[in-house]
Amino acid sequence: MDRETEKFGAQSKLKCLTNCNLCCLKKGLEANVLEFLPFAYYLVKNNLHEAALDLLETEPEFCINLSENKELGGCKSYEYRGLICRLFGYSGIRDKNGKLAIYTCSHIKNNQPENFKLASEKINSGMHIPLSTNFYSLIYYIDSQMASDYNPINVSIRKAIEKVAYYYVNKPIRKSRKKVDLTLKEKLL
Repeated sequence: MDRETEKFGAQSKLKCLTNCNLCCLKKGLEANVLEFLPFAYYLVKNNLHEAALDLLETEPEFCINLSENKELGGCKSYEYRGLICRLFGYSGIRDKNGKLAIYTCSHIKNNQPENFKLASEKINSGMHIPLSTNFYSLIYYIDSQMASDYNPINVSIRKAIEKVAYYYVNKPIRKSRKKVDLTLKEKLL
């Protein structure tokens, strides 16, 4: 997905404005729980999940990954950002008439009108654009329940953290292979 969106960005010559984070500041932004499992896994593995859960308890207005300095900021955990964050700006959707449209913000449309118009024409003439619906369909097959569980972004992050943390707390302890092999040898002797 990242390779496809990067390739589309290079071909279309569309790019986010420097230090822009307006998509992160959109109120009511929703995501599903499944797309934040990689972020939750990162937090749990690095023992940062309790701090994240404490921050989420304060019910922040925007995504907890958004840098505190909104003037310069972007995502503090860019590598683990959700699907919605990865696809917005550089993927496509079909409009009500089935025509391909670029899933992007008004700032890209308004500040790069020539590139936007040309890219819009090219995607409907055969230039490849990754479709956001295709990627959401793929994750639906990983876990349909979590992929269908849409919430405000911070609620989905909290639910993902809780699922990953619960898994690790209740993960069965495996016996080491050497110990099992030794026990088997002892029984045979």
